[in-house]
Amino acid sequence: MAERPQAPNRFNVDVPGRKWQQIGLFAGRLQFARPVVHWLDWCSGKGHLGRLLAHAGQPLTCLEHDPALVADGQRLSDRLGLSAHHLRQDVLAADCAERLLPGHTPVALHACGELHLRLLRLASQAGCRQLAVAPCCYNRIPGPFYQPLSQTAGRSLLALSLDDLRLPLSETVTASQRVRRQRDQSMARRLGFDLLQRELRGINQYLSVPSLPVAWLERPYADYCRELAALKGLPEPAARDWQALEAAGWKRLAMVRNLELVRALFRRPLELWLLLDRCLYLVEQGYSVRLGEFCPTSLSPRNLLILAERS
Repeated sequence: MAERPQAPNRFNVDVPGRKWQQIGLFAGRLQFARPVVHWLDWCSGKGHLGRLLAHAGQPLTCLEHDPALVADGQRLSDRLGLSAHHLRQDVLAADCAERLLPGHTPVALHACGELHLRLLRLASQAGCRQLAVAPCCYNRIPGPFYQPLSQTAGRSLLALSLDDLRLPLSETVTASQRVRRQRDQSMARRLGFDLLQRELRGINQYLSVPSLPVAWLERPYADYCRELAALKGLPEPAARDWQALEAAGWKRLAMVRNLELVRALFRRPLELWLLLDRCLYLVEQGYSVRLGEFCPTSLSPRNLLILAERS
């Protein structure tokens, strides 16, 4: 199949550089046996992916729940002279099934959890001949446990909780070194404060604390702990060796990181299991299915793409 013509530069207006790279690489992998007659961009946002795909002349339908994004997307498509319709639609609503037609080729780049599962079900029911999905956020589903799609996975004894489903998302590859240092410092400080709050409450139990502005990391650790204790309604801590307490937090962080090394061994295998469940479901619906990477992990850790096509 011939390569897709490259879109003019004006198509990437208002798109962050990393996101545009992901969109371009995703679009470049959409090789189907039959020509696409109508693109459908699922959970489209402003429709950047759909516009890139449809710039060669095919009609485009974009489904998005946020009315501001719908309006912005329609304005961008009109400016480029595309045959595009941006529609406000809650894709989890019952009436969404009416939006998908057999002639549509749905695409979804990083649609979260139940949103992309919904697409797989509706597209197969509507008779769509082709679809392409790069899933994300497997834990964003209703209910406390994962419900397999395919009959094969349904026979498995594997029971996955929401916490289990978060595991594939725990990899950090796109954050800068500065952001990673801030994240480590924040976690170490929290782990040190966790020791303090157990002492102040007289309860050896974890206490949830809210997300704090990065500016809190600039405060002396004594002030950090006192203000956080006040924020949680705890007694004011007495003077102590604050440096030793902070060091204890860093020591606990090292232990956490070591435990994460073991969990990390299961990160990609679990994601592949979840994706193969989706692939098997589509095979059961009569599709030929391909699964592969569409971009390097350094660009996005959620870099796996499902391509499905019915003959």
